[in-house]
Amino acid sequence: MKSRLLVAAIGVPLTLIMLVLLPDIGTAIFCAAISCVAVHEIYSAVGVTSLPPVVLGCVSSLLITALAWCGADAYIALAWCACYGMLLFALWVAYYEKERVFGFAGLGAGLMAGLIIPGGMAALVLLRTAEHGRFAVLLPIIIAYAGDGGALFAGMLFGKHKLAPRTSPKKTIEGGLGGLVVAVGLSLVYGLVLRYGFDIALSFPMLALAALITGVVSQLGDLSFSLIKREFGVKDYGKLLPGHGGALDRFDSTIFAAPAVCLLLDALNVMH
Repeated sequence: MKSRLLVAAIGVPLTLIMLVLLPDIGTAIFCAAISCVAVHEIYSAVGVTSLPPVVLGCVSSLLITALAWCGADAYIALAWCACYGMLLFALWVAYYEKERVFGFAGLGAGLMAGLIIPGGMAALVLLRTAEHGRFAVLLPIIIAYAGDGGALFAGMLFGKHKLAPRTSPKKTIEGGLGGLVVAVGLSLVYGLVLRYGFDIALSFPMLALAALITGVVSQLGDLSFSLIKREFGVKDYGKLLPGHGGALDRFDSTIFAAPAVCLLLDALNVMH
């Protein structure tokens, strides 16, 4: 418990500094670092320890983050995604021909490592470099962590019906609903701070809708990464954060929440 509290006391302010107080390149560096750590963690979880796919995943993580920071054209990003996919399939075939362990699980981990995870983290960079970026980038963090905390306490107090017993036995429907309520509630409080503290125009109904949708997506992210651990018999993705596990144990929800917020802020015209 002491190690968890110490890591939280250091990690939360550090995350806020990297995302908000430093120039946007600080956010890019932070997201790229998390993505590269996650590459190692996801491959380790499925039992792939060979260096080439890990290096390829890290290269993809760095490139996707850089493209987001530079505001590169979507076609450039799409071209890299296609190239990465072909390289990953080529590795799969090459490893099979040499009778080395990679397998379909490694291929799936590679798609997670080089595209989905850095894509989710890069969405934080897109938010940070957008209008009102210092404030927008915190919204997926607030929703993800408020949802996690709200689900935990609501589940402890009211949980009776299992949400996904095979995937995550401790999660309940009541906990999930409680997490959504807390995520929406804290998002609206954050909106009040932005409106009256920083004079940023907001649509509160649209903010509530964005937070609700993102809260659902965030919980899906949590369950998805939990399912990977359960399928491969892994307790934690790593030991980067004592008492908390690895980078993926802390950012699993954010990886799903950040792209959702990135799309919804624009689609729903939340900040205007």
